[in-house]
Amino acid sequence: MNQPIRVLNIVGEMSPGGIETLIMNIYRNIDRTKVQFDFLQHEPSYEGSFNDEIESMGGRIYKMPVLKTLTKTYYWKLFEYQRELKKFFTEHPEYHIIHGHMTNTAAIYMPIAKKYGNVSCFIAHSHLTQSRPGLSGKITDILHKPIPKFATDYFACSEMAAKWIFPEDAIKSGKVKIIKNGVDPKKFYFDYNKSIEIKKKFGLENKIVIGNVARFKTEKNHTFQIDIMKEIVKIRSDIVLMLVGDGELRQQIEKKVKLLHLENNVIFLGVRSDVPDLMQAMDLFLLPSLYEGLPVVGVEAQAAGLPVITSTGVTTETDITGNVDFLDLDLGAAYWARKILQKIEVFNRHDMYEYIHNNGYDIVETAKWLQDFYIRKHFSSKDD
Repeated sequence: MNQPIRVLNIVGEMSPGGIETLIMNIYRNIDRTKVQFDFLQHEPSYEGSFNDEIESMGGRIYKMPVLKTLTKTYYWKLFEYQRELKKFFTEHPEYHIIHGHMTNTAAIYMPIAKKYGNVSCFIAHSHLTQSRPGLSGKITDILHKPIPKFATDYFACSEMAAKWIFPEDAIKSGKVKIIKNGVDPKKFYFDYNKSIEIKKKFGLENKIVIGNVARFKTEKNHTFQIDIMKEIVKIRSDIVLMLVGDGELRQQIEKKVKLLHLENNVIFLGVRSDVPDLMQAMDLFLLPSLYEGLPVVGVEAQAAGLPVITSTGVTTETDITGNVDFLDLDLGAAYWARKILQKIEVFNRHDMYEYIHNNGYDIVETAKWLQDFYIRKHFSSKDD
């Protein structure tokens, strides 16, 4: 029996987040007798919540030294990191295809893999549209410059994400492939009775629920969401903000909620595996991110039939259904609050399966395209 092609995904911590959710959605839908995913993780201090599922599907997990946390960058660990990478690629010549999702360290691992490994296909996959502000972002921008030289294949989740990393001529020539952040629209099919059931489960009967699913990271802008809720409750008290996810900034946001006496209007659910059900209970999805590539949760929310209000820091390609409004963050929390209440008042929710499927955001199609791509790349390298 032929063994499956093993693709090495280079990632951070494999816990629920936009990039990680996309990778897992693809992994669940590829034919694993033909293509198998393995993972080189850069955050070994955490035990990713997807790890058990990965191993149950036959995936292997390797861990590298972490170079950065929320508050610190461990430059002195760079030598350890490089040493471990050399050792890894020397000992694992079976990997001919690398799918790199960690573009901020691609300039480090790609040349090492090229020199010490047996890699013929280097995929650089851009999932964001800009770097973080400050010194960290400037370093990231410097690290991105060699990527077009080392990568053999360029992927991006949107046109804006492509422009962040890749040269303009590569985009115009079609060398950059836009890989749509697919979801399983059948999982998010809107069911009115289920929405009532889920609201009842959380004691939210007769409440309007605004939802957000994201890690508690600076770019997700949770603090602005709380500012918006402060303005909303001045007008209506029957609104609840449902925050799904976890992260380093969660305690800070919880403190802000208490300080503003919003404990009855903001609920924290942590990391959940039932996001499709939770979206049934929501009446609007809020995504005021400072910047995003093309957020998977934005696609999921639309698949669930929800209206989405997001920031102009998110690519307009996110609007698949016509139900997404883009607001400038500089307009302020009070303006956002009024727009949210207006949208909830007039919106008529219904099933959006056809929109998602017909616009190429069905994960089955995404997984099939990638599977064929990996197989084609693998066998073309054998012919060389």
